[in-house]
Amino acid sequence: MDDFEKDFNQFKSMRMESIANTIIYGSDEYKKLMVESDRLFTDLCTYVKPEGMKLLRDYCNVVTLLQGIAESVMYEQGLRDGIKI
Repeated sequence: MDDFEKDFNQFKSMRMESIANTIIYGSDEYKKLMVESDRLFTDLCTYVKPEGMKLLRDYCNVVTLLQGIAESVMYEQGLRDGIKI
Protein backbone atom coordinates (compact mmCIF):
# COMPACT_ATOMS: atom_id res chain seq x y z
CA MET A 1 0.00 0.00 0.00
CA ASP A 2 1.48 3.33 -1.03
CA ASP A 3 1.50 6.51 1.05
CA PHE A 4 -1.43 8.04 -0.84
CA GLU A 5 -3.61 5.01 -0.17
CA LYS A 6 -2.63 5.01 3.51
CA ASP A 7 -3.40 8.73 3.77
CA PHE A 8 -6.70 8.30 1.94
CA ASN A 9 -7.72 5.41 4.19
CA GLN A 10 -6.90 7.51 7.24
CA PHE A 11 -8.97 10.39 5.81
CA LYS A 12 -11.92 8.02 5.15
CA SER A 13 -11.73 6.65 8.66
CA MET A 14 -11.63 10.10 10.24
CA ARG A 15 -14.44 11.41 8.03
CA MET A 16 -16.70 8.43 8.66
CA GLU A 17 -16.10 8.75 12.41
CA SER A 18 -16.93 12.46 12.21
CA ILE A 19 -20.19 11.69 10.41
CA ALA A 20 -21.03 9.05 12.99
CA ASN A 21 -20.35 11.42 15.86
CA THR A 22 -22.31 14.35 14.46
CA ILE A 23 -25.19 12.67 12.63
CA ILE A 24 -25.66 8.97 13.31
CA TYR A 25 -25.10 8.85 17.06
CA GLY A 26 -27.53 11.73 17.53
CA SER A 27 -30.30 9.96 15.63
CA ASP A 28 -33.25 8.85 17.74
CA GLU A 29 -33.71 5.83 15.47
CA TYR A 30 -30.06 4.85 15.96
CA LYS A 31 -30.31 5.23 19.74
CA LYS A 32 -33.47 3.11 19.81
CA LEU A 33 -31.85 0.36 17.75
CA MET A 34 -28.72 0.41 19.92
CA VAL A 35 -30.83 -0.12 23.05
CA GLU A 36 -32.66 -2.97 21.32
CA SER A 37 -29.38 -4.48 20.09
CA ASP A 38 -27.91 -4.38 23.60
CA ARG A 39 -31.05 -5.96 25.05
CA LEU A 40 -31.06 -8.75 22.48
CA PHE A 41 -27.36 -9.46 23.00
CA THR A 42 -27.82 -9.58 26.77
CA ASP A 43 -30.78 -11.94 26.39
CA LEU A 44 -28.82 -14.12 23.98
CA CYS A 45 -25.92 -14.34 26.42
CA THR A 46 -28.19 -15.96 29.00
CA TYR A 47 -28.66 -18.91 26.62
CA VAL A 48 -24.99 -19.34 25.73
CA LYS A 49 -22.85 -21.60 27.86
CA PRO A 50 -19.75 -19.90 29.31
CA GLU A 51 -17.44 -21.78 26.94
CA GLY A 52 -19.44 -20.42 23.99
CA MET A 53 -19.16 -16.76 24.98
CA LYS A 54 -15.73 -16.28 23.35
CA LEU A 55 -17.11 -17.73 20.13
CA LEU A 56 -20.13 -15.41 20.30
CA ARG A 57 -17.92 -12.35 20.92
CA ASP A 58 -15.60 -13.38 18.08
CA TYR A 59 -18.61 -13.72 15.78
CA CYS A 60 -19.87 -10.25 16.76
CA ASN A 61 -16.41 -8.78 16.11
CA VAL A 62 -16.23 -10.34 12.64
CA VAL A 63 -19.73 -9.07 11.76
CA THR A 64 -18.70 -5.59 12.91
CA LEU A 65 -15.55 -5.72 10.75
CA LEU A 66 -17.60 -6.84 7.75
CA GLN A 67 -19.94 -3.89 8.25
CA GLY A 68 -16.96 -1.55 8.45
CA ILE A 69 -15.65 -2.85 5.13
CA ALA A 70 -19.08 -2.41 3.53
CA GLU A 71 -19.32 1.16 4.83
CA SER A 72 -15.86 2.00 3.52
CA VAL A 73 -16.63 0.57 0.07
CA MET A 74 -19.90 2.51 -0.09
CA TYR A 75 -18.15 5.73 0.98
CA GLU A 76 -15.52 5.28 -1.74
CA GLN A 77 -18.22 4.59 -4.34
CA GLY A 78 -20.10 7.68 -3.20
CA LEU A 79 -16.96 9.74 -3.76
CA ARG A 80 -16.53 8.27 -7.24
CA ASP A 81 -20.17 8.96 -8.07
CA GLY A 82 -19.90 12.50 -6.74
CA ILE A 83 -16.84 13.19 -8.88
CA LYS A 84 -18.67 11.94 -11.98
CA ILE A 85 -21.55 14.34 -11.32
